[in-house]
Amino acid sequence: METNLISKKELLELTGISYGQLYRWKRKNIIPESWFIKKSSFTGQETFFPREKMLSRIDTIKEMKDDYSLDELSDFFSPNPTKMEVRADELPTYNILSEHTLSFCTALLPARKVFEFPDLLNMLIIEKAKRIQVPREERQTLFLFLHEKFTPLIDSSLELVGLRKGEEYIWMLLPLHSELLVDRLAQTVLRFDLQQMMEELKITLTNTKGI
Repeated sequence: METNLISKKELLELTGISYGQLYRWKRKNIIPESWFIKKSSFTGQETFFPREKMLSRIDTIKEMKDDYSLDELSDFFSPNPTKMEVRADELPTYNILSEHTLSFCTALLPARKVFEFPDLLNMLIIEKAKRIQVPREERQTLFLFLHEKFTPLIDSSLELVGLRKGEEYIWMLLPLHSELLVDRLAQTVLRFDLQQMMEELKITLTNTKGI
């Protein structure tokens, strides 16, 4: 068995949740059906899950379930974000973007008083790219690429991959967990799970202002 998977039995024992809770959350799409992985075993078939994602998701559900109904949790964990927006003058109070990234990104967008979820996500990606020292010109290219090609309200199960060969950078949007075979002279400079970033941003916005 792959080390990044966890069996259903181990999951229930480790988290203390019941079989009924697990499948109730599945029916409500609080846990994606795609995370239920059937594999052959000597007993027939067993169910496994992506270990880190599943443990993180259950921890988050436990933290939120006393304050939100199952339907609200279902909306929250939907691949498509519920409509979230932040006023431009309030954005600095969320502490998710540096002043530099905020001014850098807003200069590339039409003037607006409110930022919607896709804009916030793209700006967060640029913030993370800045932290790993992607050059300014390449961050600008990346932001415009995301603004034009990435639609998180439709395409959620993607990862962003950045390659560098010499002084040239290439940005790609690929299905999650795609096998990446590249020229030996190319370097992978970033690989972001966009679905995970969307969930982290939703949690931040929800916890900060109760959106």
